[in-house]
Amino acid sequence: MASRAYQRSAEYYDAIYHNVVDHEGDCDYLEAVFRKFSPQRPQAILDLGCGTGSHAVALAKRGYEVTGLDLSSAQLRVAREKVRGTHLRAKFVHADMRQFDLGRRFDAAIAMFGGFGYLLSDRDVLAHLRTVRRHLEPGGLYAFEFWQESGVVPGHRGWVHLEKPFRIIRLDASRYDPNRHRLSFDFHYFVFRGDRLQERFTEPHTVRVHSLPGIRALLSRGGFRLLAAHEATPAEKGFHPVRRETFRIIAIVRPQ
Repeated sequence: MASRAYQRSAEYYDAIYHNVVDHEGDCDYLEAVFRKFSPQRPQAILDLGCGTGSHAVALAKRGYEVTGLDLSSAQLRVAREKVRGTHLRAKFVHADMRQFDLGRRFDAAIAMFGGFGYLLSDRDVLAHLRTVRRHLEPGGLYAFEFWQESGVVPGHRGWVHLEKPFRIIRLDASRYDPNRHRLSFDFHYFVFRGDRLQERFTEPHTVRVHSLPGIRALLSRGGFRLLAAHEATPAEKGFHPVRRETFRIIAIVRPQ
């Protein structure tokens, strides 16, 4: 689903989310997490579901060695273009976050924004966690965002209108399935050249929503221990407690 979903919209993705996600603020938060929970500053970071590489590039500019991994070849093309001709220590790998083998270990791993949600079943989540665990150094950290089921607003509708660098209208509508713990939504894109409609397409997405106790149980089965869970938004991360109405949570975990 994730690989299909982001093929056509990859060239518009950064423009859509430029004023939604604070990538530098996210990196400030991650560095605060590293200081709090790591005995020493991580050197090598694995960025899972890296998309167009915005977090990876921001971290590389701060001196980290970053490997980004994603299933969308179109988004990875955008990510690779960002580091082409630079000396940044960032590379990007096309792989499935449920099962991969990079032949090395990392000091920390991250999965920011929505990537973790595309693991739709317990089996997917456990395969992912066990794969990440094999790629972490002893004592390494994994920070990932997930969506809390109790914070879901059923039937949400929204829209985005951009004039630069593209003229785009994007409409979205969501559907919530409490029995399967899934949130599905369709993004309807309208791309204009001047006043003429140049491109129109719809991207379907389906993500898994979780409870905090459910995540804790999956982490235990996957060989991880939950160190902390914080309330988050795309625009702000911090050490804020999770509430029942919290929609987006960032979990900090370590192998058991």
